[in-house]
Amino acid sequence: MRRRWRQRARTARWPAGAGIALWRWLRTARTARRERLRTGPGFDPARLPQHGGDRVQGLRQGVGPVYQRRYTVRIVGSDLDAPALMDRLRADVNTASPVEFAVFDKISGSSPRLELGDEYDVHMPGPWHLPVRVVERTPRSFRLATLQGHIEAGEIEFRAKDTEDGGLRFTIESWTRSGDRLADVLYDRVRMAKEMQLHMWTHFCCRVAELAGGRPAGDVEVLTERTELAGDSSRIDGRHLAGPVAGALARAFTALAKARGGRPLHPRGLVLDATLRLSGTSRFWGVPLLDDTAELRGVARLSRAIGLPSPFPDVLGLALRWRQPAGTDGGEPATAELLLATTGHGRLGRHLLRPAARWGPGFYGCLLPYTAGDRHVLLGAVARRALPGDPAALARVAGEGPIPMDLVVATELGPWERFGELVLTRPARTDDPVPVRFNPAWHPIQGLRPAGPLQQVRRRSYDAVQEAGRGTSPTGRRKGTAQPSGPRKHRRLQRLFEGLRDRPVNFEVRDRPESAGPSGWHIDDRRQPLPLERPGPPEPEGSWEIARRLVRDYEFADPRIIRRAYRTGGPEPGADMLLEARFFGLRFHLGVRVGDVVDTVVEQDGRQVRVWGWNYRTLDGHLEHGQMDQEVRKWLDTGEVEFRLRAFSRAADIRDPVVRLGFALFGRPTQLEYQRRACRRMADLTEAALAARRTARASGG
Repeated sequence: MRRRWRQRARTARWPAGAGIALWRWLRTARTARRERLRTGPGFDPARLPQHGGDRVQGLRQGVGPVYQRRYTVRIVGSDLDAPALMDRLRADVNTASPVEFAVFDKISGSSPRLELGDEYDVHMPGPWHLPVRVVERTPRSFRLATLQGHIEAGEIEFRAKDTEDGGLRFTIESWTRSGDRLADVLYDRVRMAKEMQLHMWTHFCCRVAELAGGRPAGDVEVLTERTELAGDSSRIDGRHLAGPVAGALARAFTALAKARGGRPLHPRGLVLDATLRLSGTSRFWGVPLLDDTAELRGVARLSRAIGLPSPFPDVLGLALRWRQPAGTDGGEPATAELLLATTGHGRLGRHLLRPAARWGPGFYGCLLPYTAGDRHVLLGAVARRALPGDPAALARVAGEGPIPMDLVVATELGPWERFGELVLTRPARTDDPVPVRFNPAWHPIQGLRPAGPLQQVRRRSYDAVQEAGRGTSPTGRRKGTAQPSGPRKHRRLQRLFEGLRDRPVNFEVRDRPESAGPSGWHIDDRRQPLPLERPGPPEPEGSWEIARRLVRDYEFADPRIIRRAYRTGGPEPGADMLLEARFFGLRFHLGVRVGDVVDTVVEQDGRQVRVWGWNYRTLDGHLEHGQMDQEVRKWLDTGEVEFRLRAFSRAADIRDPVVRLGFALFGRPTQLEYQRRACRRMADLTEAALAARRTARASGG
C-alpha cells in the first residue's frame, strides 16, 4: 500500500520535476562540453565485459548503434577518499540522483544498501520503469546491467579514484544501445532520450561532488563513441522512406534537368579559386576540418538557384571543393566538397532556405546536418562585406582583391563558432564551357557523416540529376558520346558503359606507392613544354586554354593505341568512361572512373602555377591497377606552359592466360609508347590550333 501511494506521489510531481529538469538542461546540459572518446576507429563491442543471467538485456538484444559514453568530474576539497565516497553512495543512490526526474527503487534485495545481485526499478517521467541489476561491486565501483523491459540494453559502471593532488575523480561509463525500436527513434533520431540521459548523469556527477563534501573542478567532461554493429538490420531506418521520396524527386529533377540543358537548379555559376585557412575551435570535435590548423587550396562556385536576374532575390549557392590533407596512414589526399546556400542564422532559420538579392553581407548554411561523434553539427560561411548580386559585378569585385568569409560551425541548437576563414580570389570565370559539378556524397569531409534520411534523399537526387546532366548538351541532346560505326556497336558500347556503374575501383587509393618497385608498381611522370604565353593569368584562346580543352576532351591520347570509346559529358568526379585499347587488331574495352578534377592556383618552389586537370582510376576488369593524372600548367611569373602526365600502375589479375602472357610481354612497352605519343600529340595539336588562330586573324585583318 505504501509503495503504491509513493508511486502516485511521484507521478503527481513529475510535471513539476520535468519542468525543473528542462530548465536545468537549458542552463547546463545543453551547453555541456561533448567530445569524442577516441579519434581512431570505434571500439569493438565483442570485447566489452558483459554479464549474463536471467532477464539480463545484453547489447545483442538491443537496436541501433552502440554508444560508449563516459561522464567524468574532478572533485576538490573533499574530506573523503574513493572507497568512502562509494560506500556513502551505495548506502543510498538517490542521494546523488535528480529525484525530481529519476528515482531508484529497490525491488529485490534484503539490505537497504546496494549489494551484489540487488535489483532496482528506475522511475522516470512517462510510461517507463527501467529495471537494472547490480552485477559487479568493488570498494571503488559498482556496475549495473539492464533487464528486460528497460529502454536500453547494456551496462553502466560508477567508479571513483583518488588523484595524486589529493582530490577525487568520479566517472560514470556506459556501454549501451536502444532496447527497442521506439527507444531507438527517441534516442538516435529525435534525440530526446539522449538529452534526458545527458542531463541525468551530468547532474548525478555534480551531486556526487556535493556528497563527497567538495566541489567540481570545472565542468563535467562528456566523452562519446558511436559504433555500428555488423549485421544489425532490426532498427527503423530512414532509407525505407527515403527511397520512394528520393525516387520521385530524382525523376522530377531529371526531367527538369533535361528541359534546362543539364542543370535543374543553379544553371550558371561563377568559379573562383578558394583558400580555406583553418584555425580550429575552443572544443575538440574529432574532425580535422574543425580541429586542425591548416591552409587548404580549392575552388568555389557561386550561383543562383533558379537563375533569376540579379535585381530579384534568389537562393544563392556557395559550393566548395578542396584537397584534404593526407591521412595518418600516408594515403593520397582526398577531395572534399561542401554545399552551402543562403539560410537563416537562428536556431530555426538555419534549417530554412532564405532568398537574397546580394552576395553579402549574408549567411550561407549547409541546411542539413552532419554527424560528428554523437552530435549533429551544421557548417556555414558568413560574408561580412557588401557584395553585389550581379555575377559580372561580383567578378569585378574579385578582380580588385580577395573576398574573405568566416567559416563557422554549430550544433543544431547551439551558438555558431568560427573555425577558419574562406578567401575567394581571382581569376573569376564562368563554367559555361565545362560545367563544374559538385556531389558531397562522392567526396565526403573526413570525420563528418551525413545525418538523417533527408541526406539520403539528396544523395540519390544528385546522382540521378548529374547522370542526366552528363548526358545532355545545352540543346538537350546527348553530348561527348563517341559515334560508333553502326547502331549495333553503339548499343553494345552503351551496355558496357552502363555496366561500369556497378564496378568498384580495383585498387585501394590510399595504397598509392611512393616509389617504383614495391609489389610491381610503375611510376611515371612526364612533362611536355607547350608554346609560351605572356606572364600573368592564362590568355583567352592562348596555349594554356587550348591545351585545357584538349585535356578535357581526352584528345591528347593517340587513337592508334587507346581512345575514348564511350563517355557522357566532360570529366566530373565520379563519372565513368569506357576506353578502347588497340593492339595488333585486337580490341580491349577498359573501364575507368574520374577521381578528381583540379582547377586552381598552387604555389610550387615559391612560384604560382595555374593548374587545370583531372585523373581517372581503373575499375574491375581493367588490365591494370592504377591512376593517371593529366594536367595543363602555366607559371604565372614567366608564362611557361606545360602538359604533365603522371601515372602509377601495375598489372591486374588477368584470367585469360593468353591475354596475361601478351600483357606481360608487351604491356609496359606499349604503356611507355602511349605516354610518349600523348606528350608529342599534345604539343602538335596545341601548335596547330595556335597556327590556325594566327592564320584566321591574318585573313580577317
